[in-house]
Amino acid sequence: MLPGTDQDRSIEAAIDDFRRILSADGTLDGDGDGPDIILRQITGLEAGAAEKGFLHRDLIPDLRGGVEHDVTFDAATGTVLKFTKPDRAAYAVNFDLGTPSMVPATPLDYLERLRLQNEIFGDKLRFVGIASDGNFRRIVTRQDLVTGKPAWWDDIVRMMADLGFSKLRHNHGIGYEDSYAFLRDDTVVFDLRPANVFVTDDGIVVPVDCIPVRLPSGKRAFFEK
Repeated sequence: MLPGTDQDRSIEAAIDDFRRILSADGTLDGDGDGPDIILRQITGLEAGAAEKGFLHRDLIPDLRGGVEHDVTFDAATGTVLKFTKPDRAAYAVNFDLGTPSMVPATPLDYLERLRLQNEIFGDKLRFVGIASDGNFRRIVTRQDLVTGKPAWWDDIVRMMADLGFSKLRHNHGIGYEDSYAFLRDDTVVFDLRPANVFVTDDGIVVPVDCIPVRLPSGKRAFFEK
């Protein structure tokens, strides 16, 4: 049986819980570096999720999705459960090398990204919990099911302009090769393309997936060159 919507929690509440389970800097027990850090964090979250009541054992997705998520359609509630890939937390963007790079996200990076998506687009992404099949763990969120047709490129540009964003000349290698990127103030939204944006029967343009980034101080100038 799928988790009921009454068990969902806000992304903000999930971020608070993740910070309590992990160390203050987002690591686990202060063990902050190394190639297995994301695996160690997600494994640590499994135990914390069981204690706090948001661990869902033997919950697995029905359908294989894209690079970041697999999915289950919950027809009874008109929603989609989105599962990160096993022992992964999707992707984030950082400037550690001076230019934007897409890197594997930590669990907190991932939730911060979803919180920003809610903020920009008025979305209602919610946190469902940690799913475990005994071998692998996934972060599970819920999104309202959007029906319609894929947006045209012009639809995407118009939607973002209405939100105060300007299209960048290129996407700096973030997301799919053909995707668009947009800038507003200290925020960049990457990976917008027809496969990730739909036009509803009412003509409303709705993004269902993207990679929004809050820019570090001074990094806006990089995109204005």
